[in-house]
Amino acid sequence: MSKKDDPKQPSKWGKGKTDPATYWKKGCASPNPKGRPKGSKNQKSLYGEAFNTKITVMIDGESKTMTKKELAYHQLAQKSAEGDLKAFAIQKDLDEKFDPPEVAPPTLDEIAADFAAFDAWLELRERFKVFKKEAGDE
Repeated sequence: MSKKDDPKQPSKWGKGKTDPATYWKKGCASPNPKGRPKGSKNQKSLYGEAFNTKITVMIDGESKTMTKKELAYHQLAQKSAEGDLKAFAIQKDLDEKFDPPEVAPPTLDEIAADFAAFDAWLELRERFKVFKKEAGDE
């Protein structure tokens, strides 16, 4: 049994490490002679073409033209309204991501409480001389 065939022997070439002897040598024939064909598309362009294609659908007895992505959101809203819990969870996640709830501005009482707390902090700072520089500390 050779050293290569021994399963207990760790290999110095493995995942993420390739043998330099197998590298493509400059000036030699390409290891991928045909390469990527001209006009082939990547995942992003395939996705865009698939979901941004316009189609005509019948909704509530009317013929409407919309993209497949718009139709998917429409169907999600329909299923959620019908009580599909999975569709409701997805819609809830999308709502939180794209339509966050508006934060109400503070009331006058809350503002007054903030000013009172700030005034109390200033008074304590003055009383205990915290954050005051002495003449020799500069």
